[in-house]
Amino acid sequence: MNLLRKLATVASMAACIGFAVPSISHAAVGDQTLYPGTKDNDVAQLQHILKDKGYFQYPESTGYYGPITTKAVKDFQKDHDLSVDGIVGSKTFSALKIGDSIGPELLSSGDEGYDVTVIQDKLKELGYYKGNVDGLFGSLTLNAVKDFQGKKDLAVDGLVGPKTKHALGLSIDQDALPGDANAAKTEIKQPKQEPEKQPEKKVSAEKSAPKPDKQKSAKSEGKTISVHSTAYTANCSGCSGKTATGLDLKANPNAKVIAVDPNVIPLGTKVYVPGYGTATAADTGGAINGNRIDIFFSSKDKATNWGNKQIKVTILK
Repeated sequence: MNLLRKLATVASMAACIGFAVPSISHAAVGDQTLYPGTKDNDVAQLQHILKDKGYFQYPESTGYYGPITTKAVKDFQKDHDLSVDGIVGSKTFSALKIGDSIGPELLSSGDEGYDVTVIQDKLKELGYYKGNVDGLFGSLTLNAVKDFQGKKDLAVDGLVGPKTKHALGLSIDQDALPGDANAAKTEIKQPKQEPEKQPEKKVSAEKSAPKPDKQKSAKSEGKTISVHSTAYTANCSGCSGKTATGLDLKANPNAKVIAVDPNVIPLGTKVYVPGYGTATAADTGGAINGNRIDIFFSSKDKATNWGNKQIKVTILK
């Protein structure tokens, strides 16, 4: 799959020399080796992927391959029995599972990460998305999704679920299903970290670059609170499956949703839940008061396996 196709034209040079020089096309992410010191859009996508898997711990993808990225790569390589050299070559890319596959989670406005870049790239390839492939699900991405859904006779809700993913020609990565070992790997510690500083100041090109899809900043508030957690499912007798915000959980069984007390965690907030991943506060409950959350699972067995426990969650945005 071609992600972030980068084209540099040298027409002015050709005119001066007097002959045509072909345009230079850079490799797609996964087609070129990435290593410390690189500053590239491919590095930004690598950071998104590592962040989704729980390894890249800086709050935003910088596109610079510095010490934090190097550590994330080495940690991933160590966990996957790869050569721990901090360089992303073919074997590391293969282990990262980059391609025409995507996680099972429901994607919606405000989300971010590698799966969003996959959606943006597909929509751009099909002529629906005109913005930057930056992994940020903002207004431009939302409008592109709705336009695509309208053309494909899908429900025009701006939500990227199984039907929209299938229509885009994407397969769902079964290894990332909620509740399995790979999904549970997302528990991370979040110490304060210095930005990945570049060796030289190159800001003029970045200032003149197109502005990214406008939406909430990827910088998380990072507030961690202790909560009492339980779990629930929509597959029960008398359950409507509709959340307090109107999301149909029966139609979107892979959605990552938690029920909250809006006085503690406002509805719409993104919350990192260890062992579950990043969820949206999209539901409420009569017994969910104060520092309590109820975590949605697609089946009763998964909800039962979660149980009843005290955990620390991080408020992202």
